[in-house]
Amino acid sequence: MKKAMLCISILTIIFSLSACDDIKMVQNSFQKEKTRNTEQLGDQPMDVFKKGDLKMEYGEYNTYMYFSNFLAARYHYISVFYFQGVRNEPEFHLVEGEEYLKEGFTPEEFDFIRHVMKIANGGTHFPEVDKPVKTLAPLILKTMEIYNEAAAYGQAETYKKDHYEGAKEIHSRLFPLIESSKAPLSEYKRAIDELSSKKMEEEIQTMKERGYIIRYNMLKLFSLRDQIMHEIKNQNLVQEEMMKLDLSKIRPAYEEFLATLSDFEKMIGNRKAIDAELFTDPSIFEDLSEFVNDSKEFAKQIQEMIRRIDENEPFTEKEYGQTNVDGSFLKIDLAYIKMVQSYSKIIS
Repeated sequence: MKKAMLCISILTIIFSLSACDDIKMVQNSFQKEKTRNTEQLGDQPMDVFKKGDLKMEYGEYNTYMYFSNFLAARYHYISVFYFQGVRNEPEFHLVEGEEYLKEGFTPEEFDFIRHVMKIANGGTHFPEVDKPVKTLAPLILKTMEIYNEAAAYGQAETYKKDHYEGAKEIHSRLFPLIESSKAPLSEYKRAIDELSSKKMEEEIQTMKERGYIIRYNMLKLFSLRDQIMHEIKNQNLVQEEMMKLDLSKIRPAYEEFLATLSDFEKMIGNRKAIDAELFTDPSIFEDLSEFVNDSKEFAKQIQEMIRRIDENEPFTEKEYGQTNVDGSFLKIDLAYIKMVQSYSKIIS
């Protein structure tokens, strides 16, 4: 049985979603966000209030946030697709009944990683993040290149001719590279987690001082969501061990999340308040409603997880292999990601 590990970082994802439709949603959303944002560094969350050097700082920060989103979504899922067909071991072994990788990365995604490398090497306002990125991003780029080799091999179905000899050679280069990326990835996650927590607290305080109740409550929902996710992550449990999860800190954060969400849903009907907060999105009302719905979905998944634990209802053997079971770490991760995506539409 494959264990569903929970790997989550602040404002990013999360390193486990599944189901092809869900993966396509994240992929398409990332492509849309990249098109809108990577060429307009600075036109991001609170930049309507920033000038000059601060605007550049926010552009750099958001580039690193998109890098994190990319690692959590597209990069992770190509990895998932590959290891669905190949065992996660140093020696090449096929997984019986599964298909070899056939999907790779786009030229635009390679360009984005090169852009991340460029700003890190040039130095940003965040040297504590630049340092791990300088090590990690080249490894990610090389790994993407080899994944694309594997995808081309799979698309051409060359394995039918060479009996997977080419796949063995690709795996002999790919697996060590993935292993060597783990330590830099952990270092990057620590650095970006600390930075994003600090930035979120700064933004929450700024919005409160300015009286921007809609932006303030969106950020408060993010903060509460992150408290919940950090507590789950820090307990370092796999899906089979979910009944052991300590809810003492999760439950109050969840209850506050529900109360904040209820208040927020009432606020978004106030057009005057929305206009006063200088949103630039022409479909702001629809996007705010989408954010509410995605937040409700996150709350639903946490509620179901808590219910299962309270009632001592572990997942069945059959449910472990499914990707649409409410209350599972995978479904919680998906809800987490969707909140990020709908929030990005509002502030972009």
